Amino acid sequence: MGKQVMVLNGSPRANGNTEALSDALIRGAQKAGHTASKYNIRSMEIKPCLGCYQCVAGKGNPCVQKDDMQEIYDALNQADVVVFSSPLYWWHLTAQMKTVIDRIFGLAAANGMKILKKETVLLIAAEDTAEENFEQIIPYYQTCLVKNLNWDDRGMILAGGVNMPGDVEKTEYMEEAEALGASL
Repeated sequence: MGKQVMVLNGSPRANGNTEALSDALIRGAQKAGHTASKYNIRSMEIKPCLGCYQCVAGKGNPCVQKDDMQEIYDALNQADVVVFSSPLYWWHLTAQMKTVIDRIFGLAAANGMKILKKETVLLIAAEDTAEENFEQIIPYYQTCLVKNLNWDDRGMILAGGVNMPGDVEKTEYMEEAEALGASL
């Protein structure tokens, strides 16, 4: 039986390198018999966390804000695998992706700081190839999204040297993303 793979695309750019990596992973997952869905955060209305702690108080189902985050909460509850896909912006995730991650707190808080066990993947597209460019994002992913949520890391693709739209299409990262999707 196939898995439910949820891809959160945090790129503000449509049809860019991050989306290409996401689509390659989805192709691989589908070839392996999994169901995959992509959420382009750029086109969703998701407000930042208010820090009101109504989620902790059990009010809000799970958040008092009524926006497109509810669609992500519903998908997250059904997903077996959650893929965080983002370009590297100032050595970190985009604001769009970080907003979604901040709001995932509401789901955890509403459930006694527990989210159902998931597998997770990180896809990053970056202009530069230097390893130190990823030194901020790797520990954040491993601590926040793997260790603290008690999720299983299924892999990371850190695609450096892909700045302009289409750059990633000429690299081995596309094959790696498809293979990672197939391996889920």
